[in-house]
Amino acid sequence: MEKQDFDSINFQDIPSEFYCDSNDSVFEECTFCRKKLFTSSEAYMIEKSFKINQNNGKKNTVFEYAICMSCNLKKMNAMSSESVSNIKSYMQENFSQEDWELKTNSGVNLFEKCAVTGKNVEELSEYNIIGQFFSNKMVLGHFPILLSPSIGEEIQELLSQETKDEFDDFMNTINDVPPELKELFKTKRPVIV
Repeated sequence: MEKQDFDSINFQDIPSEFYCDSNDSVFEECTFCRKKLFTSSEAYMIEKSFKINQNNGKKNTVFEYAICMSCNLKKMNAMSSESVSNIKSYMQENFSQEDWELKTNSGVNLFEKCAVTGKNVEELSEYNIIGQFFSNKMVLGHFPILLSPSIGEEIQELLSQETKDEFDDFMNTINDVPPELKELFKTKRPVIV
């Protein structure tokens, strides 16, 4: 981030919802290139996917990862132009930045509802959260967001087969994934694009 940008950015401590499950603490390195996130001079993103156990109501993490902007840019550059165009159109049609900034600045719980459908998190059997971070702080603005699974599915439908294949490779690079979840990744790709 540029130094002059810091004056206009709102930061807050990283919420525990974005902590890494393996050590119940903040992510310290990029899942893909192992760059140290707190000492790097670039922002990073975290995505976590949760599924609610219908028997006991417990929230289970399906997948989680932190990705530095350098790796995220590589993933974006690998996307087909068709996918990029489709996603830009979708975002313009479904996300109102003004509404989101109003919520962010008003103290509304950003993990309360799906950013697109408006469904309460209690109504969802699964959902994703996505946030943007710099060093040991969360950046408020476009993120954080909570998305219901239907939004992820809609975004996946916008991707070309070329991009879907690239995302499959992307998911294969995430370490420490239990073998039983590898099959799930063939149908549940990350939302961050």
